[in-house]
Amino acid sequence: MALCTVILMAPALRLFPSGYTALAGRAAWLSAPAAIPLMLLYIWLISRLMDKMKENEGLAELTLRILGKKAGKAVLLLISAWLLLFGGFVLRSGADRLITTIFPDSDPAVFTAVMGFIGLVAALGPARSLVRIAKLVRPVVLSVLSLVLVFAFFSIDFTNLLPVVAQDAGPVFQASMTVTEIIAVMLFLSCFLGGLTDKAPGCFRAYCVWMLLMVLLLTLLDMAIVGTFGAELTSRLTRPFFSLVRNLVFFKSLERMEALVVALWIFPDFLLVSLVLFSAQHTLRLLMGESPAFRGEPLLNISRKRWLVPVCAAVSVTCGILIAPNHISLDFWSEKLIPLINLLFVFSLVCLLLLVDRLKKRP
Repeated sequence: MALCTVILMAPALRLFPSGYTALAGRAAWLSAPAAIPLMLLYIWLISRLMDKMKENEGLAELTLRILGKKAGKAVLLLISAWLLLFGGFVLRSGADRLITTIFPDSDPAVFTAVMGFIGLVAALGPARSLVRIAKLVRPVVLSVLSLVLVFAFFSIDFTNLLPVVAQDAGPVFQASMTVTEIIAVMLFLSCFLGGLTDKAPGCFRAYCVWMLLMVLLLTLLDMAIVGTFGAELTSRLTRPFFSLVRNLVFFKSLERMEALVVALWIFPDFLLVSLVLFSAQHTLRLLMGESPAFRGEPLLNISRKRWLVPVCAAVSVTCGILIAPNHISLDFWSEKLIPLINLLFVFSLVCLLLLVDRLKKRP
């Protein structure tokens, strides 16, 4: 849950709330609560799937066991391709945030490559180190976010949030798909590290509590941004959260803190990229007939196909450089293509595995 919380901050502050304020207007702050019913369904599905995992088994191992050797390897190849593409997108979007907030007119390829190299170093190590870093970073990130929200609430104009009318229900539900996609993908990615935890069935309640806390956090974030700037201006801002930080004055003396906050937000990108690269190389090694360990594996062991880690990093960096050469194409990937791919992928794969497992158990 610590890792899920930190990596969620990367897409949340990229898409919230400009990604859907144009749809829902002043009612955009209701989009996160509107996602709760569908998220409860997804949590129920993924918790049932996780209950089927055995000791030292993650989502990749479970996929191979349920689908069998041939179909399982085909799906693992598809999972690996999705992970590498998504990793490239995360690298590119992280580079864009640095360019738009701190280093204007810089080459995004440089930041994409540097962040990819840092993620490579982390992916070469044990997966448990990612969780440990997340436990250290989580209180810092949440404290800074809470501080920003507290000071931002003094500048909220509630006429920017109310009134909400019945006609807003459709746009709010449509906008809630963004929230569903973000939370569902973070939970889905965490399943690749299932082999790190001891077998303990019954994760539905823990996931529900975490999801409700994240919905509350995202709702407060929406209220602070839309309440400060208004729906029309928010929908036009490239990075509304960092625009909010730029306009805040802390304790009547501290201002222009956006550079520090942006620097802090490198950690969610770093952990998300590292998790994606680790999961991709782990899935590919399993596809090639190896049984990679989750714990205590040496950094570089060519005989155990560890060379796939830098290969995965190189592919993701290449994807990050090629998929969005300019800001307009990045907006298309960020607001339309990637959310749609992610939402369809995480729901369809979980449903497929549960369906096949149930059919196999029928007499």
